Amino acid sequence: MKRPLFCKLLALLAALMLVAAACGNDDDDALGQDSAPAPAEAPAEEPMDDAESESKDDDHDDHDHDDDEHDDHDHDDDEHDHDDDEHTDDGDEPMDGDEEDEEMAASRTWGAFTYEIDFEPSTRGVSDDTIRLGAMTQDALYGGFTDGINARLDRANRDGELPGGRTVELVQFVDDGSDPGANFEGARSMVENDEVFGIMVTSAVSLPQTTDYLAENQVPFTGWGFMPGFCAPNDWGFGFNGCLSGYAFGVEGADPLVSVRDIWFDFFGTEDITVGIFNSDDDAGRAGATLYKTLWAGKLAFSEFVPTSTGGGITDPTRFVNTVLDNEPDLVILSTDFAGAITLKAAIAASGYGGPVADFLTYVPGLPGSSPDLGQALEGGYAVTQVPPLDDSKPAISQLLADYEAVGAFPGFGSLVGYWSADLMIQMIAAAGEDLDTASFYQAANIDGFESSQQSGGLGAVKFPADHVIAPDCTGMVQVVDADYEVAYDFVCYGDSDR
Repeated sequence: MKRPLFCKLLALLAALMLVAAACGNDDDDALGQDSAPAPAEAPAEEPMDDAESESKDDDHDDHDHDDDEHDDHDHDDDEHDHDDDEHTDDGDEPMDGDEEDEEMAASRTWGAFTYEIDFEPSTRGVSDDTIRLGAMTQDALYGGFTDGINARLDRANRDGELPGGRTVELVQFVDDGSDPGANFEGARSMVENDEVFGIMVTSAVSLPQTTDYLAENQVPFTGWGFMPGFCAPNDWGFGFNGCLSGYAFGVEGADPLVSVRDIWFDFFGTEDITVGIFNSDDDAGRAGATLYKTLWAGKLAFSEFVPTSTGGGITDPTRFVNTVLDNEPDLVILSTDFAGAITLKAAIAASGYGGPVADFLTYVPGLPGSSPDLGQALEGGYAVTQVPPLDDSKPAISQLLADYEAVGAFPGFGSLVGYWSADLMIQMIAAAGEDLDTASFYQAANIDGFESSQQSGGLGAVKFPADHVIAPDCTGMVQVVDADYEVAYDFVCYGDSDR
């Protein structure tokens, strides 16, 4: 569907402003998941077999966090690096099979979880010519989701990326309306009525009721991995940036995501900084505040709660601004809903505070220039992002922009989430080979071992089955300058590339 850019941006803006009213403060979970990790020492993880988990350094130099590129700041080994002792071969259980020349293993154990094909395979949605896919999102939060999906699927078809000459077809899109029941029914309908092979889904109401159903029916699903279904023991959910919240969910073997902290250490060139944090005054915000307390240890100047839109919103920001001015932290982080982030950014900037003010929600390409009032509120502020910023000097972003142009779409935030979800789905289907069914897909992804491929400037590589538990832990940062986003810090990965 083609719409004028201005109308698209206004529609997305309206949707974002209404999201808290539509679904409580789920956006704190959905768009602010960087707030979740706590930097307790990561549990030791058990790696894949060496032959299948060998790092491809030459292919991913641009994604790994290279100390030479950040020589203004040396990470403390005890705090930032995964100790090699945590990645020995001692605990890795071998694949089944006694013969060394066995072509395919029957199962694989990684850490606390075992992956095996104990089901009758299905070719649902697969014909000699076509693979049927579905999409579902919380459109109020991720407007344009299918624009990104269509941009990526179109290239796959145009370039003949799939084995056997097949094409992929998006046969159904569901907006769950921020309703968990509609999310479940949408998934069920796509599987049972539309007979899709897989689904691209990102929604804060994709709860276990939905994702367990998809797993029970052998439906692979890709998306932004902040919900429990993208983490073990669910072995059919594949986050394009891994299992982001496994540590918060208590997944055995999961690491805390240190990127949300370490990118600021790099930005300042020192760990000697103080931080003030405003959290949403709801269950998610209180849980996040507890984790932030650990993440930032003794560096917190303050950690306070602010009302969400559903709780009446911020009617007068004065007391929050005074908290900033009284404590004078080096950095202010807004772990709030979208409306709260806009209000506080504008008020804190107007107060004369000179440090960076950052959030996790306001990287919406095109938004600052589409509305003078919003552009002014965002001016000078920072947004931390888990999708690569649109820097067209990077090969991956040049390709992405060309893909969008080919279908007449605009890369807004929701559509970028859709694009990277589709990119992972395409790569995983291709890895399954010409004889595609649910068993060959599962074999390629979870037993043989899968690693995504990215051009420079794209996402960090995900590796499965490892990233059902952990994540590449990548992040970047943009700043609004003259009503446009500029890259303030390149997209880098702090996770262990040898995981």
